[in-house]
Amino acid sequence: MSKILFPLLLIILICPSIPLFAQEEEGEILLESHPNDHDFYKFYIYDSVEYSQSTPYHALHTHLDFLDEQNYHPKTAARVIPTSVGNLDTRVELAEELKLIFAGKGIYLNQLDLPLQKDHVEKNTGKKRFIISDKLPEIYLIKVGERWRYSSYSALKINKIFKETFPPYSRDIIKFVSKIEKGNQYVLGLKLWQWGALLVINALMYIVYFIVIRVLAFLIKQFFSKAGNQYFISTVILKFKRPITIAILDFLFYMLIPLLLLDSTIAFGLTVLCKIIFGFTLIILIFRTADVIVLKVMAPSPRKKRWNIDEHLTPVLRSSLRIVALMVGFLLFLKILGYNINNIVTGISFGGLIIAFAAQDTVKNFIGSIMLFTDKPFSVGDSIVVKGQSGIVEEIGFRTTKIRTFNNSLVSLPNNIAADNEVDNMGKREFRRFNTMLSLEYGTDRNNVKAFIEGIRKAIDEHPTTRKEGYQVRLYQFAPSSIDILLNVFFETDDYNFELQSREELMFTIMEIADKTKVKFAFPTQTIHLNNDEKE
Repeated sequence: MSKILFPLLLIILICPSIPLFAQEEEGEILLESHPNDHDFYKFYIYDSVEYSQSTPYHALHTHLDFLDEQNYHPKTAARVIPTSVGNLDTRVELAEELKLIFAGKGIYLNQLDLPLQKDHVEKNTGKKRFIISDKLPEIYLIKVGERWRYSSYSALKINKIFKETFPPYSRDIIKFVSKIEKGNQYVLGLKLWQWGALLVINALMYIVYFIVIRVLAFLIKQFFSKAGNQYFISTVILKFKRPITIAILDFLFYMLIPLLLLDSTIAFGLTVLCKIIFGFTLIILIFRTADVIVLKVMAPSPRKKRWNIDEHLTPVLRSSLRIVALMVGFLLFLKILGYNINNIVTGISFGGLIIAFAAQDTVKNFIGSIMLFTDKPFSVGDSIVVKGQSGIVEEIGFRTTKIRTFNNSLVSLPNNIAADNEVDNMGKREFRRFNTMLSLEYGTDRNNVKAFIEGIRKAIDEHPTTRKEGYQVRLYQFAPSSIDILLNVFFETDDYNFELQSREELMFTIMEIADKTKVKFAFPTQTIHLNNDEKE
């Protein structure tokens, strides 16, 4: 901004004190100025006002500044239109239409970086040409002699672009408004008709808000009606209807700003404000979309079964999606404000690569979390054995998995180890096996042994949690100090504590059967025979 203000201040201070006048064209006086430390600029007096076309900066300001109501000199503004294009009235009309095109496209002097070099050269082509904005590549300035003006090609395109920018129903309105604007009184910086237009727009926005918010709720219900989950549908409506409505109203107001014919500074500020509001609304929408995706994944529906995702893994999924959503939303926000995000994306990629190298273990654990999320080798509450550690899974976190060992200690296992190593998931068993030997004393009556075995089989059949087929209760072997009976039975449970309870109940029942059948359990014994040598 200082590059622009400093030369202008020098021009304003020096120009009145230089009495060098020379006649160049009919009705025009040449005035030369030599600012300190700058190439001199040529100024002309036409229609009783001073103007310059020495640089693209001066040419564009000559065009737009002399179409302002307080400094309205349309014939001077038309000097930047080539004289080969129609008569003076035609050139004046084209200059006014081009100003309206700039307003309609959201192009304001405040945001343009206008060159102050008399011999400005376009980098790509090497020509003395300056394109006003990327939004209007067909409109550009060229240098002819010592003056910058619009090219003949651009001037001939103005009327066509004006018709494309403003539809037929608004074209006549904006021209009519631009005519009645002149001479209208100011109130608090705005004209009476502008205040009236703002009041009408606010009233319409208020009505449109309630209409749009109800239409959106209806459309969301229709779109997600197949999901059949009323809680999910109501959540989507609650999260999306207000931000989408605000974005729509913000966009409509942004499109109406050119019709208000506000001062370029005020109009530029309003457009920036609209872009900021729209950008923040977009970030909120993307952020809430992450929550809706998680809710959709976790929520069951009558037609489609719920994804097999542990509820304790939901925070990992939600955090990951939210981080991605914030990054995407922030980049789109910068894009809306007009920043070039290509360099930012490249920087983020390069920075991410450096961070990945510096924090390889963290990245591995994060990838391990994703693998645990997708493969789901175990869930919270499962009894597992991994890397020599056995216990109950208490928590699956973003970086580690916490296991409560059977010694009641807490082991934090990195997720990359849990994902890369063999996991024996005892919690995934359909049945819990109980295998043991029942040792009876030698000398026990064989009929009692038979009764004991039959009693155990009956107890297994009557127990509520035992598997009724596939179990074994058999006389197994004659051990050195006992008669062994093999007991191999399964409990239908996936809970370790319930398994222990069922095992306890069965063992107490076996002890009662032993009392009834008069059998005794053996323990390791050894008989020693001593030789009596009294005769010797």
